Amino acid sequence: MAMLATMRTLSRGGSLVRIRMDEAFARHTLRGKVVDVGGGRSPSYLRYFKRDSATIEPVDGSISGIDFEKDPLPYKDGSVDTVICANVLEHIYNYRFVVGEIRRILKPGGTLVGFVPFLIQYHPDPHDYFRYTKESLVRIFTEAGFMQVEIRTVGGGPFSANFSNLVLSVPRPLRGLLYVPYAFLDALFLRLRPAARERYPLGYTFYVS
Repeated sequence: MAMLATMRTLSRGGSLVRIRMDEAFARHTLRGKVVDVGGGRSPSYLRYFKRDSATIEPVDGSISGIDFEKDPLPYKDGSVDTVICANVLEHIYNYRFVVGEIRRILKPGGTLVGFVPFLIQYHPDPHDYFRYTKESLVRIFTEAGFMQVEIRTVGGGPFSANFSNLVLSVPRPLRGLLYVPYAFLDALFLRLRPAARERYPLGYTFYVS
């Protein structure tokens, strides 16, 4: 079933990176006051989170004109239970500022949940500055004052990584079918070399408090 769902999403124009990110988010439950930083008005990934009495508020330049490079987030210190920051940090040159602002508005014990891509094409929105490794994310969040930092690799092996970059040049109706041999080869490769999964990340999810 997972294979068929992936094939359908790819054939409709979805990306393998987003599919894997959404699968990871589907295992997380949002609670309390949630602020979605940089996702626009209604990002598709919000559909995948589980919710437990969660209210979600978007904060984005397209809504209010906020500049994450220099403008404080419009919340009081320690007033938010959860912050979502997905596919945003790579577009912000002064990323330390916005990470510090997220830390400021989170309640003690509050959680930052997010994602950054790694093996992905250049995608300016309006700029595209960085690709973060697991080690760099740990340092960024630790230096911002977070005490618990969990980074999880999203992706597979080299065939998934190659497919992810190749698929955008393939007509949409063929993308699902093309995925099948790549998925088979990737599964075989990782069965023989399971540790290689960490060498070909499509991206990283992070869970920080």
